[in-house]
Amino acid sequence: MNPIFATSKIVLDPILPVPVVILLGVLMAALTLIAYVKVGSRLGNGKNLVLTVFRLIGIALVLLVLLQPSELEQIPPPIHQKVTLVALDTSRSMKQTDVEKTSRMDAAKNILMDADLIPRDGLIKDPSLRLFEFSENAVPVSSSLLDLTPKGESTRLHRSMTTIANSLAAGEGAKALILLTDGHDFELVNPSKTGLMAKSRQIPIYAVALGKQGKVRDASIRITSYQPYCYVKQKARISGMLRFIGCEFEDVQVELLRQNQVVQTQRINAGDAGQAPVQFEVAEKDVGQYEYEMRVVPLEGEVDKENNSAITYLNVIDQQIQVLVLEGSPYWDTTFLQRSLMRNDKIDLDSIIQYAPKKARLIRKKPSDQELKVPETAEQFNHYDVIILGRSVEKLLNREQLDLLQNYVKNQGGTVVFSRGPAFEGELAKNDLEPVIWDEKVKEKVRLQIGREGQGLAPFRILAEQSGADKVPELIAGRGITEKKPLTATLASAQGSEGGDLMPGIVQRRFGQGQVLSVGVDGLWRWAFNAKIEGVNTLFDRFWDQMVLWLMAGRDFLPNQQFSLRTSSANILLGEKAYFRVVMRSPDPKVKEIPIVFYRGEQEVGRTTLNPLPGQDVYRLLAEYLPEKVGKYRAAVRFPDGTTQESRFIVFQENLEETEVATDVGYLKRLCESSGGRLLAPGELAKLNTELRNEKVDTTPKTRLQTVWDRAWFFYLIGLLFGVDWYLRRRWGLC
Repeated sequence: MNPIFATSKIVLDPILPVPVVILLGVLMAALTLIAYVKVGSRLGNGKNLVLTVFRLIGIALVLLVLLQPSELEQIPPPIHQKVTLVALDTSRSMKQTDVEKTSRMDAAKNILMDADLIPRDGLIKDPSLRLFEFSENAVPVSSSLLDLTPKGESTRLHRSMTTIANSLAAGEGAKALILLTDGHDFELVNPSKTGLMAKSRQIPIYAVALGKQGKVRDASIRITSYQPYCYVKQKARISGMLRFIGCEFEDVQVELLRQNQVVQTQRINAGDAGQAPVQFEVAEKDVGQYEYEMRVVPLEGEVDKENNSAITYLNVIDQQIQVLVLEGSPYWDTTFLQRSLMRNDKIDLDSIIQYAPKKARLIRKKPSDQELKVPETAEQFNHYDVIILGRSVEKLLNREQLDLLQNYVKNQGGTVVFSRGPAFEGELAKNDLEPVIWDEKVKEKVRLQIGREGQGLAPFRILAEQSGADKVPELIAGRGITEKKPLTATLASAQGSEGGDLMPGIVQRRFGQGQVLSVGVDGLWRWAFNAKIEGVNTLFDRFWDQMVLWLMAGRDFLPNQQFSLRTSSANILLGEKAYFRVVMRSPDPKVKEIPIVFYRGEQEVGRTTLNPLPGQDVYRLLAEYLPEKVGKYRAAVRFPDGTTQESRFIVFQENLEETEVATDVGYLKRLCESSGGRLLAPGELAKLNTELRNEKVDTTPKTRLQTVWDRAWFFYLIGLLFGVDWYLRRRWGLC
């Protein structure tokens, strides 16, 4: 902007230098005169003069636009009442006594009083100074500074700084925001974002960092797995996650306690990752509910020992699993599987094997008055926990029964195992139940290789333990696939004895509320004949035992129970909700609500009702509960059939404010610099206070140029002049 002269309030602010504009004007005027003298000889002097005048006026107006006439306006400076904002961190991390043998909170109070920001009595008398305390949010302080205590459960700096900035009234400004904190923030908002927010409000932030920058020592543990129930003598895995601070590469001892007695011990190296998983395998021989505790032996000089343990519950049952085997083309795999399940005391087996047209062998492990037949209704399918299919099952099931089987899995949470690859031929081969479409071409002599998804599962851990080809015989054949449906996981792959590409061997897929498993290899029965393994309980028996138990762990139902109670977790963080659901094995539309009672210890602490969600599955009842205190809880439900079930859970508090207390100077530096302020040493605060008090407000009037030519009528006038010139030229015969 370079106005060349000012007469009263109108100035010229040319887009191009004035000599250039004048030169353009002279050239355009000269060309116009020459043109009209040359081509206008055919016209009379009057007409020629009219055309020349229109063209010259239009050119003059264009030149005027290039000169950009503007109006010079004076803007009086806004008069703001400016205040100094002071914010003191009152979160629990400020209790640390690492500032000259005093707490961070007391050090902050002394710094404010030594800098003469706040009087020694702690009462603010200067109206231009405002004090805030902050932790989860900022709150104005009206009482004495000396009364503030570090009690905040968390630190959220971005939210707090925004609240302080928004506290300024209309017409108010801030000289600065002085922050006294250790920079210990849990909101996880980039400090540059917070600083830019303050800068946009013209609030520079100056921070005094309190505390040591080194890390404290702490080891904590949290349960990461939850198994609603397991069977008697079934191996269950209790998993946790260790978190380390200030003890990198040290060995930490972790103990597993059962009913307050140490039963297992592990030593875990902390490494440099800050976290490490820990797992224990347990098994119970009796029915009941057992309390297990993972405990980390305290470190030397550890800050907080309350987070060194975590508790979970293991529910052990002995109800037999109801299994149905359907086979239309008998083979060794089906025969050996049937015999293995018959020997298993956890399983109640029904088996229907068709060996000739309209001739089937019916096997029932437990005598019953009811006739054993292929299920024909949804209720009959729901009686079984697991349904195992062989080959040519279309000889036993028709389309209607297959639809009921699909509904049993998809909507009722059932489990189906395809033990010999494709179970149906002909029309029934087209179904949504099978997780993959197996190829008819096979590769002989294959071995199973455990996939990534199967490595942590009990049945495949049994295979992994039997290292060596002499303990796990090769299988007869494996087959490829032509189609793999969504959400299908490959638990184990098959590979030929001479190498080659891997083929899916055992796959699993969630299908609606339930799941399906498909075995695409032939010859698992060979695992039942192995001289290298002693005893009756062969590899084949143990594999299928653990496979059925693992599949059952993914179901909502308890065997032989109409109602099943489930809890979202056995470990609930204080402030979070615990969720409960009840599932009915056989749908009963009459059951629309079930009361649930909560106990903390032996004291009743709450009641609510399990209800179906509107528009959701009416046979799944849901409820939620928000615990108010830490402790051990149990949820008790009495069902309409007179049975009762309980679920235990523990509510804990994760106090990171007193464990992750290292001063974050880097965070505070980025916060200050992005806002236009800087990080201060404690001794620099007094000098800053003096500068802020002596800060002068700029009262010099400001000016700005407002263009006066950019009006619609001005452009219409230019267009009109050139348009009339063009029209008259054409009318009078000039091209």
